[in-house]
Amino acid sequence: MSAVEPGDCDSYEVVVLGAGYAGMMATLRLARGNPPLRIALISAQEQFVERVRLQESIIAAVPPRIPSISAFLAGTPIEFIRARVTSLDPMQRRVGIATDTRKREIGFDQLVYALGSTIDVEAVPGVAEHAFRLEVGAGARSAAALRLRLRENADRVQRVIIIGGAETGIEAAGEIKTASPNADVVLLSRSRCASARGVGVEEAVRRELEELSVRLVDGEEVIAVRSNEVITESGRVFPYDICVWSGGLRCAAFAADAGLATDGQGRIWVNPNLRSISHPYILACGDAAHPIAPTGAPYRPSAYAALVSGAYAADCIAAARAKRRLRPFSFSTFGQGIAIGRRGVGFFSYPDDRQTAFIVKGAAARKVRNFFVWFVTFTLKLERRWPGFFFWPGRARVSWQQATSAVQGKLSERKPWTA
Repeated sequence: MSAVEPGDCDSYEVVVLGAGYAGMMATLRLARGNPPLRIALISAQEQFVERVRLQESIIAAVPPRIPSISAFLAGTPIEFIRARVTSLDPMQRRVGIATDTRKREIGFDQLVYALGSTIDVEAVPGVAEHAFRLEVGAGARSAAALRLRLRENADRVQRVIIIGGAETGIEAAGEIKTASPNADVVLLSRSRCASARGVGVEEAVRRELEELSVRLVDGEEVIAVRSNEVITESGRVFPYDICVWSGGLRCAAFAADAGLATDGQGRIWVNPNLRSISHPYILACGDAAHPIAPTGAPYRPSAYAALVSGAYAADCIAAARAKRRLRPFSFSTFGQGIAIGRRGVGFFSYPDDRQTAFIVKGAAARKVRNFFVWFVTFTLKLERRWPGFFFWPGRARVSWQQATSAVQGKLSERKPWTA
């Protein structure tokens, strides 16, 4: 690979790092500028990854709904650059990127940081070496490798332990039990499985898992993953043939290494307009952002939060261009569906991400969930055709007085970030 040559730097008005839900939404929405902005979207993947469908790939490969980003963006003012991000220099406003044959730098006036997150394999010894993760690609511990492992040993009873009692772990348990009915599946949780969305949802999810004969173990903190057993803080030992890890997320180190204010997971601390508190010409959205101010509904990793934050980041850039001031970022949620094998649990969560009204269960819940997963990608296609189309409820939930008070309170504390 060649070194970066002097002067080998293209410059753009906006550079977007990452083509996931947040980055793609921000990029498409920015295309409505008149005159159009010069925009570059940088991603290491040519194919758009529907992260919320990765657990489905445990059973079979999932056909992409957007197979080619470059084809999807053809005819727009957006330049797609397939490359790996290697560095970020916020002072010079440059991003280092690399392809298989070339290293170069990209200059920017404003940057949208949407590199998302990956499963944290460093927090517990042995996870990186021994645990499968729901990740893309054909790596030795990817979802594709897990699918192959399950098929190779389908004729015998396999002891499968899944670590993490939130939605990803729950859905993985359901898919594995469906793919391998004879498997002995244990779902191990630090607190209590499915407890985050309220008692009604917790009971419904646990009932579905128990009907699949998934064994639930609550209140166990994993401290080590060995080649054939998991060790917990209480001293319990869980032997396994297959270990699947869904116990936490971490962002890429580029932001922290570049000196941006970040939290302990590498997320960028952002103000009420999703701008970095240390470098305001850098905006963060999706999993890569950690808002200081209230956001209406709780801000957590999800496809929906990625869409709304990506759309807001684009609107913020457009508003600054027009010398307008936006209200602080906020949103409300609609609902959520959790797939559990061929069945599921669905529920309304308006406006604050907690279960309200009735709960849908069984095969109907799985169909409703699948519809909304499809609709997330369809929303991007609509935004591609009509930039600015996407609208979300709860955009006026937080006032500037509330946001400013929260920011001042946080800044008055001993700084909970690195810079």
